[in-house]
Parts: sequence; structure tokens; C-alpha cells
Amino acid sequence: MIGVTYLLSDLGGGTGHHLFGLLREGAAGSWSARILSEARNTARFESPVSTETLPPTRFRRYPLAQLERYRTLRRRLEDEPTDVLHAYFFWSIMYGRLLKARGVVPHLVENREDMGFAWGRHEYAWLRATRSLPDRVICVSEAVSEVAVARERLQASKVRVIRNGISPPEEPDPDAGPALRRELGIPPGAPIVGMVANFNRAVKGADYYVDAIPHVVREMPEVRFLLIGLGDNREDLEARAAAAGVSEHLIFTGFRSDVDRVYRALDVSALTSLSEGLSVTVLESMRHGVPVVATDVGGNPEVVVDGETGYLVPPRDPEAFAAAVLRLLRDPARRVRFGRRAQAVLSGSFRLSDVAASYGAVYRELTGGKP
Repeated sequence: MIGVTYLLSDLGGGTGHHLFGLLREGAAGSWSARILSEARNTARFESPVSTETLPPTRFRRYPLAQLERYRTLRRRLEDEPTDVLHAYFFWSIMYGRLLKARGVVPHLVENREDMGFAWGRHEYAWLRATRSLPDRVICVSEAVSEVAVARERLQASKVRVIRNGISPPEEPDPDAGPALRRELGIPPGAPIVGMVANFNRAVKGADYYVDAIPHVVREMPEVRFLLIGLGDNREDLEARAAAAGVSEHLIFTGFRSDVDRVYRALDVSALTSLSEGLSVTVLESMRHGVPVVATDVGGNPEVVVDGETGYLVPPRDPEAFAAAVLRLLRDPARRVRFGRRAQAVLSGSFRLSDVAASYGAVYRELTGGKP
């Protein structure tokens, strides 16, 4: 069986959640896997495979910290060889390329999870200078692939577009929605809009989500907006809502491991991101038959069928976002129709088992199917 080591700087958010689901689907029968992470697991689920959090480096400053981390990884992979090293995020990618150049790992696969919004000239200069080293680069959407090829000057033959996927929904709990309303103090019948996000990242556009609330409240005073997740900027968002006079309409739920239960209470799922690779939040919403209002950026148009499973709106436009939300809140039949269509789209194009099979095919292509 092919052995794959996953190297990540962070296991939180959509990346960690998707990787764990991928490994549950694929690693059990197609390849063996282990994870090396520089940060502890903050995803909503436990890892299904052996996962090690790397010890902190003695040094904190560049480049001493990075050199120490590279040496630690080199020793680890020389002692415990792997057939494929699969790297996510910038520094993990650079460590992987150094390990490949030094002959420590025979095959290197990399992932591109977003549109490179956090990378600047320094990062792209290093990526271009070492672009010959990865064997395959997996991009989670066509939009991400176009950016990666253009900015990193990757060989198109090395790039594979494998969109994120999601497993089928479990049997719905009919009391999940009412129970969440009771827990959060939301009156029966009040419309609920929610956004699941790591909203301390400016790229998630939480400011614009809050700015849209007054436009909806004017038309539907009973509406409630949820922010599901963590963010260091919560106080700033609370102040923004207070200044707009909508504090009582905005509820911060904090981190929740029962996000599937939350989705079942939503009437509309929102995503106000300024940049996206291919959103797991959107996939999760569609799995539960919740129509989505998302910004028309990155890979969102490859998932959301505008006018059929939800609506796409321009980024940084709270009024357009609010108008799309109101269109859905005012029309329950449309919400049901969009939700059913969303579930049909997912079952045809975004099955996690198919994604796992595609990853396995990449590993077999590189290794010839041999450990």
C-alpha cells in the first residue's frame, strides 16, 4: 500500500475538516496516511489517522526557525520514509521542496486551497524559483488553477483540478432546528441567516456581513443573523452592529462541533468572502438543502448555480447581499426548490468518495501503485 505523509502548517478550518473527511474515505483502502502538523488540530473532528503535532522551534525569527523546522522534518522522514509527501500552505510546501531536492522524499504533491491571497512578492518569487520540484499540484477549483499557473508559472501538465467534496448527509434530526432556536433564544418562526467561517480572517468579509444586517432588518424586523466560528475581531464586529442599531439581531455562537445541527436551523446560508478557493461552508450548506448567498469570487461560481441553488453577489456590496437574502427569505417555496436542487448538484459532482478516488489516482500515477 502506498504511504502518504501530509505536512501542514495548520489543521484548522475548512482545510483540516476536508482532509479528515478525505482520509476517512480514501486512506482506509487506497493508501496509508499520517499527518505532521505545525499546529494542533482545531478542526471540528478528530483525525482518522496518526497525527503528530511538531514541537515548537527554539528560534522564532526567520530564517532560523525555518531552518530548524526543516532539519527536524528531514530527520523524521529519513527515519520514517514515505512514498509521497503531500504539502499544504506556503512553508510546508517549501519544506517539501527542499526535502525533494535533497532526495529525502521520492514524490512531492502539493495543494492549493485558495487564490493565494496571503502570498506576496517574496512568496511567489520562491515558488517560481523552485517550481520544477513538485510532481503534482492539486488545485481545488479551476479558478485556483488559473491563478497558480499564471502567478507561479507552473507547468500545466503538473496541475490537477480536484474540487473539494463532501459526504452524504446523515438522517436529519427533526428537532435540531427547534432545539437550536430554544438554545439561542430565537423566537419560533423568526427567519435565520447564518455564516460559518473563521471570521477573524479579513478575507472572509465579516464586516460586510454585519453591514448587510440593517438592510434586511428594515424589511424583516424579526430576522436573526448568526456568526458561527471564532474570530479575534468579535469586539469590533459587535461595535459595528451596535453602531448600526442591530445588536439584538446578531448572535455569535462561537466555535461549535455540531455545525450540521446549526445548518438544519438556517433558512439562508451566507458567505461574504473577498476570495475563495472552493468553500467547504458552501458544500455543507448545500448538503443540508440550505440555499446559499455567496460572493462571486474564486471557486464559488463553480459550486453555486446562480438562480438555481442560491445567488451570487458582488463582493464588498452589503446592499446587493441583503437584496439576495431578502429574495429568499420572502419566498419559502423558492428556498425549498433551491435546496433540493443543491442536494442534486452535490450528489452528482461533489461526492467525497469521488474526490478520494482522484487523490488516490494521483498517488498511483506517481508511484506506479507500488509502495
